[in-house]
Formats: sequence, C-alpha cells, structure tokens
Amino acid sequence: MLTIPLYRLYVALASFYLPLAILLLSATIGQAQPAQVRQTDSSRLETRLYPGGREVKEVLRHKDRVYWRFYRNNGSQVTTTATYNKAGRTIGLWTEYDDHGKLRYVIDCDRGTWQVAHVSAYPFFALQRHLKVRADRLLATIYGRQFVQQHLVWNVQESAIYNDQESGNWTDQLRSPPTRFLLRYNVKLDAQHVYPELIEFHLDARGQLEPDSVADILGLERRPPWASHRFALRYETAMQLVARRSGARKQSLAGFLEWEKLPQANSHGHFRFYVPVPTGTTKDLHPAGRSQVIYYFDVYVFDPWTGALLAKQKKKSIQSWEANSGSSSGLLAD
Repeated sequence: MLTIPLYRLYVALASFYLPLAILLLSATIGQAQPAQVRQTDSSRLETRLYPGGREVKEVLRHKDRVYWRFYRNNGSQVTTTATYNKAGRTIGLWTEYDDHGKLRYVIDCDRGTWQVAHVSAYPFFALQRHLKVRADRLLATIYGRQFVQQHLVWNVQESAIYNDQESGNWTDQLRSPPTRFLLRYNVKLDAQHVYPELIEFHLDARGQLEPDSVADILGLERRPPWASHRFALRYETAMQLVARRSGARKQSLAGFLEWEKLPQANSHGHFRFYVPVPTGTTKDLHPAGRSQVIYYFDVYVFDPWTGALLAKQKKKSIQSWEANSGSSSGLLAD
C-alpha cells in the first residue's frame, strides 16, 4: 500500500492546493513558536529564541532562498550558517563555528561533502571517511557509477554514527570509536528536483550491509546488470502528460520521487514518481467535537527509469481534528 510521507505530499501540493498544504504542514510540525518579524523591501527577517540560542531566518521575497543563522546561547557570535530553499531543503554550504568564531567544519549540501578544519578534533574522521567510501561502492555496485555521480547526494546532516554507549549525527564527536553507521542519500531526478533521504541503510564496522536491518533499508533497488544507470524520466514531460490525461491544464501540477516498499519477502522496493491531482473533498465538520475532511486524488504513477506512465490510482488523505489534537494521514488507497 502506498503511503506518502506528509512533508513530501505538502511540498508537492503546496503550489496548487494551499488549504490542504497548510493542514498537512500544521499536523507535522505543530504550533510554531512566536517570532519577531521585520519586513524589508527584499526579504522577511524572523528571529526566534530557544532555550539553546537564537535563530535568525532571512526569507527572500523574489528568490527561492532562505538564509539561516544560529547563535548558540544567544551570544553575539554566529555558530551555524546555512541556506535553504523555500521547500526546506538545505542547499549550498552549511558552516559550523565554535563559540569563539573558529571554523569547525563545512558541509557542501549540493555535492554531499564534509570537510573539517582540524582533523585532530575528530579522532574517528578517517574511519568515518572509510565507511563513506564503502557505502558509495555499495551503491555503485547496485546502480553503477554513473547513477551515483549523476543522481545521488550524500546527506551528511541526516547520517549518523553509533557505538554501544553513544550515538550522534555524523558530525558529532564521540568518545569511543563508532561501530555502526547510518548512511542517508538524497536522490536527484535532475538538478532542480532533489528528494531528501530516499536511500538509507546501516553498515557495520567492517563496512558490511547489516543483514538484520532489511526492514529499515530504503532505496536499494534490485536491478538486472543490463538495466539503465540513470533515470530517463523528465519532470516537465511527466507534468505535461498528466495535464493532458487529467484535464488539469489550468492547475500548477507538482510531482515527486518516492521509494515504494514491496510486500514480497526479500524484496526491498523500487523508485516511483508520483503526480497527485486533486479531484474533490468531503467534509464532516463539528465545531464542538471532532471534525474530518477527506481529500481525494488521482495519482499518476511513473517508472523513473524508463519514463513510462504505469498507472492511475485513486488515493485520499484524511485530515481530522478536535479542540486539542489533530492528525493527517498522507496519501492512502481509496
């Protein structure tokens, strides 16, 4: 059964179904903390205070950019800088400083690289680099080097390291050597359409894929040796085809790549590209009780390897809420 994560559905639908997008987003992040907002001709500045520091976001009005800064303990020295697009994906450089302004490391989010300023501060850096190389080789064995180079970007921030006593992000400093490694990769359909964390797996300290983590593996599709090493699907071509087939020529359609797990034993799953088209809603509203809205969709399913349209599926998303709670389902079989 296809169940699309809420944030992917939100990103895909925000451009043409704003009420649903707002409901889905509010269900995933809850009520935002109050922010001090200052408007300029070119941007909106948002400042929020947290127990651990101060966050400043500069949202550009006429460009798909959000510049983010964090000041640990609300000090005057910036400790983290990053850039996002308005869908929330990190792009460009992520830089981390200590409280005295000295550089700790730089992550290139577009290329999937992590460079530390002082290797001595990361005693297991060489081990982590070795395991990252083993992970890349595993993916090249499955998909070919062309696919790794053209379609994959290592997601450094969402990768992790563990040992028996400790766990942390890939960039954290553990006291003992990590013995387990979580690798996550973003998958690019093309340079403009990048989908976060569609590949995920664990390696042990020898660099071997953990056999007992099959249920947690994402993105390792079993493909024959003669299969293509790149995606043939073109985003705009898929949008045009769905617009013709659905009659939704006046709607701003949006699609997204997804990993679809398969129910068969010993089968991980496969990549699919989805284009949801809203077809209607039903409402059951009770101001003094629990309310529900069901949103209905035709979802067009493509094989990204060939570009072929495989199916049109009926799906729905259920949004329900009451005084102090609420939930959203994502896309479900209708």
